[in-house]
Amino acid sequence: MDFGILVKAVPRSETVRYDAATRRMVRSGTDLVLNPFDQRALRVALELRRPGESVSVVSMGPPEAEVPLRAVRSLGADRVLLLSDPALAGSDILATARALARGLQRVGHEMVLAGSRSTDSETGQVGPEVAALLGIPVLTGARSVQRDLTGSGFSIVVDTAVGWTSYHALAPLLVTVGEKIGKPLKPPSEYIPAAPGHDVERLSVEALGIDPAHVGDRGSPTVVGLVTEAAPRRSPRLFATGTVEGRVRAAALEVQRLYSRPAEESPPYPSASASLSDEKEVLVLVTDQEGAIQPLALGILSGLRRSLPGHWPSAVWVGRSPDPAPTSQIHRAGAVRGYFVRIEERRVDSRAIALAVHSVLEVRPRASALVFLSDPLGREVAGQIAASRGLGLIADAVSVAPDPDHGTVWSKPSFGGRTLAQIYCRTRPVVGTVRPGTFGRISEFAPTRDLAWEKFSAVPPRSPVEWTADGWETEGIAELSGRDVVVAVGMGVAGPEGVARVRASVARWGAGVVATRRVVDMGWMPPQLQVGLTGCSLTPRLAVLLGVSGSANHMYGWACAPTLLAVNQDPKAPVFRDVDVGIVGSVEEVLPPLVEALAPILTPSSTRPVRQPDP
Repeated sequence: MDFGILVKAVPRSETVRYDAATRRMVRSGTDLVLNPFDQRALRVALELRRPGESVSVVSMGPPEAEVPLRAVRSLGADRVLLLSDPALAGSDILATARALARGLQRVGHEMVLAGSRSTDSETGQVGPEVAALLGIPVLTGARSVQRDLTGSGFSIVVDTAVGWTSYHALAPLLVTVGEKIGKPLKPPSEYIPAAPGHDVERLSVEALGIDPAHVGDRGSPTVVGLVTEAAPRRSPRLFATGTVEGRVRAAALEVQRLYSRPAEESPPYPSASASLSDEKEVLVLVTDQEGAIQPLALGILSGLRRSLPGHWPSAVWVGRSPDPAPTSQIHRAGAVRGYFVRIEERRVDSRAIALAVHSVLEVRPRASALVFLSDPLGREVAGQIAASRGLGLIADAVSVAPDPDHGTVWSKPSFGGRTLAQIYCRTRPVVGTVRPGTFGRISEFAPTRDLAWEKFSAVPPRSPVEWTADGWETEGIAELSGRDVVVAVGMGVAGPEGVARVRASVARWGAGVVATRRVVDMGWMPPQLQVGLTGCSLTPRLAVLLGVSGSANHMYGWACAPTLLAVNQDPKAPVFRDVDVGIVGSVEEVLPPLVEALAPILTPSSTRPVRQPDP
């Protein structure tokens, strides 16, 4: 068996530059390092390799990427290919996947491994698109990969929204790995300079046999439009002087004023009866791998119905027949039509779901967009569909609006969350993934008639990926999205013991607890509970940020929350620019009186989970 590893050279975070004219991250001339998630993939491949088998690395980037890639040879890789050509500049996800897939075809690729994401783009979509172009299954976010004693089988455990799922799979296969797989395989610095036998093979577009029209700007179906600075959206009140008790009392009064405001009523759904032209339809996958309703997808239906006047969302259900209760939920969340693809199996992999969605696209080829939840399943299905149909994919969108020239224009955070980029597609339908909780709480629509399902039948192909078990580890975002109060912990809580103290204290509020990216990276909280640009979004009535620095990455997760309260001992912490109320002080000294002061405000009725629309 031969292993193919996808490795990207990324800029060091402190050297990242953005070119406003070209609307691209500047890679040339920057200090490049190996993406740490790809280093983990390389470690796994070297540990799984048996005598006589090869490990080949494929990368795409500027000529400067050759420097960090030389270290890959010193670590044990047999071959390193760098795809580098001016014609590749500006490649989006699809164009990048096309080049990398062609590179893998030049080397052995029975088992392809890659990082779950790169630290500069964070989309997590390249792996699924490469898998689709190679015609092999994909599993993403692996925390362990073990090889059978004989044959070409692997036991793989992947992260889920509430824990883990294990599979047994046969090669050929593509697997992306996450943080829990182990530490990055960092090369000693003395191996980085060029040395005999450490050569990197540089290949041009011509050498790869790729049509230049299929890569780079020319071959990228997505186009970056206006890029704007991400400006603060709130008018903070900061309590920084006086006794701790005095600061807490004053802040609690301000929180009470904000918390007791009547909830803003969602605008009424625009009517979809005036025009139901195919070009205005937006398809949304609303089921999971077991064919059950995905509650977070209801928020996407609701948000799209509000955000796209003149367009109309339709639900795509893949699995066994939908019952009346979820059908009513889907309809009241805003779906105008429904497409039901029957699959009788208890659970299917993402490739089978992608094929089921293909069957809907065959009869609705002129739809405006095809939208998925940005979770492991949604990213896998979206990437496979986009690559196989040559469609543009917009990953982790935070908003969408009608556009007279392009049908729709999507916005997503860029440049580490410091800017917001508008993206549009040259292809139809647009394929998009939307982060959990992006559109806020569900608005209910009062339908005048029942939702009818247009029925399809699908027979999933025999899959080399077999589900074996599930494990539960934590409360999921779907459950947290119904909480009125959510507490976020940052590095200022001082370790896992501090996280435990926070959990115990805020239990009195009935609050859920989530974390920043750094806390997750330290292993103090599970990645499923990360809020921010690379996590999820939440919209509780009150979010309390404890010891959170306030990076743009994290604050994106709270953009739609009505009230934000922050506690940080640094009066100049960035978090105080983006919240409604701030208390200067350490978490240890502020939290006990804060719990007491807010307890009368957070009554038992307000801490019960918010109900989804009744059937």
